[in-house]
Amino acid sequence: MDRELLKIALRNLHRRKVRTFFTMLGIIIAIASITALVSIAEGFQISISKTLQSTSNVIIVLPGMGASIWTIGTSTFNQSVVADLGKLGHVEAVNPVLVKFTVMEYRGWQIPVTVMGVIPRDAQRFYALTGPPLQRGQFMPQGSLFKAILGYSLANGRIQKEGGGYLNWAILPGQTIKLYGENGRPWEFKVSGSFQESGQSVIGGFIDTSVFVPLQALQAMYNEPGRISFIELWVDDVSFVEQVKHDVQKRLPSSTVITESQGVKTVFRIEKMLNNLLIGIGSIALFVGALGVINTLLTSVMERTREIGTYRALGAKKRFVLEMILLEGMMMTLIGGIIGFGFGILMAEIVVGLLRAKTPGLPGPVVDLRVVAVAFGVTLIIGLLASIYPAKKAAELNPAEAIRYIE
Repeated sequence: MDRELLKIALRNLHRRKVRTFFTMLGIIIAIASITALVSIAEGFQISISKTLQSTSNVIIVLPGMGASIWTIGTSTFNQSVVADLGKLGHVEAVNPVLVKFTVMEYRGWQIPVTVMGVIPRDAQRFYALTGPPLQRGQFMPQGSLFKAILGYSLANGRIQKEGGGYLNWAILPGQTIKLYGENGRPWEFKVSGSFQESGQSVIGGFIDTSVFVPLQALQAMYNEPGRISFIELWVDDVSFVEQVKHDVQKRLPSSTVITESQGVKTVFRIEKMLNNLLIGIGSIALFVGALGVINTLLTSVMERTREIGTYRALGAKKRFVLEMILLEGMMMTLIGGIIGFGFGILMAEIVVGLLRAKTPGLPGPVVDLRVVAVAFGVTLIIGLLASIYPAKKAAELNPAEAIRYIE
């Protein structure tokens, strides 16, 4: 590249600092938006992929044909089916669960919770394989009736109050809570332990915001003896998941059998669709930024008619003028893209930081080098396309224009 041409382009941009800045601002905002959105989405995708890998051995059995993980709690089936499923080959752990949505009371505070009724021995074995481990205390002893284990957020008061802020309590083993059963009757439970922070979703809510109680106790609270909402199976080898799924369907033809990975993949597809939608919105902003580049360069060409005409009158070729205007447009979009990319990363960190204050455990943004390459590639293409028409118009100016504009 001609060094003199580069100096002239830089000088022209510097002479119009304010206009150059506001032109770049559109590119900066567009690139920053796209970078922030894609980085946040990439962090979620990686987090979901890890969850998928850690839960790919899990099979979930739901009552009724066509049931889904989003309709838990609306129907139940008989607990007697559990014994048959535990005898299937490659099934290492079985965890029958009854789910209820109710209110937990502690020190005068009442908050909505998801209550999981589990068989202590079976649940302890299952969660030893899937996690999370205990943070405090011990698992509910087998045969206990009114003992409870709390999710991390409940045990540590990471629950937001209506007026803002957090409860910031610490419910320790040995303390008591109340759970409201059918007809609003309160039932007292002694806390035996609490889980470490999980951040991964389970059927009917989140482990971190759930209460786990003995299955028999929850059945009594809601007058549903022998009933369960779903069954979780842990397969000892992920390569046998589909085989076990087929065996379960043969044993329980009227049930819905899904793998944990199916639920995660569904969430992943929805997240990807939303991500594409947001990128589309960011692309509109990028298009608007390109229009700003075109407008600025056209205005610059009109204002510099005398200057450009003088170049031509002194023997400058059309190519020189064409390259000068193209270079100015490319430099504006490239500089704007670099600033926008850096600002986008900063925006992503700030947004995730603010969200973590309300939702602990959110994954951080991740910058994909492919995204970097695409962002700069798109920026350069837009700079080139936005500069072509103004550059062509400037190159075609008649040298006689210089004489007409001399004062």
